[in-house]
Amino acid sequence: MRHPPQFRIPRPPLDPAQAEWIAAVLDEVAAAEALAEQARTPRGAGTDALLGAAVGIWRALRKLDRQTGSLSAADLRQVRRQVHASRQALADDGLEIQEHDGMPFDSGQSLEALVFQDEPGLDREVVLETVRPSVYFRGERIQMGQVIVGRPAPERSPAPEQGPAPEQQPPA
Repeated sequence: MRHPPQFRIPRPPLDPAQAEWIAAVLDEVAAAEALAEQARTPRGAGTDALLGAAVGIWRALRKLDRQTGSLSAADLRQVRRQVHASRQALADDGLEIQEHDGMPFDSGQSLEALVFQDEPGLDREVVLETVRPSVYFRGERIQMGQVIVGRPAPERSPAPEQGPAPEQQPPA
């Protein structure tokens, strides 16, 4: 090691479940990087491998974002850095992964809407969740995104007003 022993900081202890989870995420990243390396071929060839790498990295990032409570901040930063570096390497080679969460939805878009859900508070159709991202390789779509779309909840017509109750006269 480069640093004297008195300046070395021990690694934080991890639970077996945390270590297993980190190993699984890093395995997904390694598999995605291996697929990306195999796919470094002329335009049009190897898009299946690139697609697999892109989707693997996308899933790893989503898993990281959802599992933030079980790892230390330093571990999360390290894993995120590795995944982002892999994603950037793919982007540098012309692979773009497009997530659609929160974007306005239009039926003319090149997206597959799996489900339409009525959501109160919406004033237009919005993508609630990306099930599968859209993937482009050098400007050409190689995977159509799949999304869940929220639409404005139908307005309920107000109940008809009833007239005032007839007044009862007290007995005389």
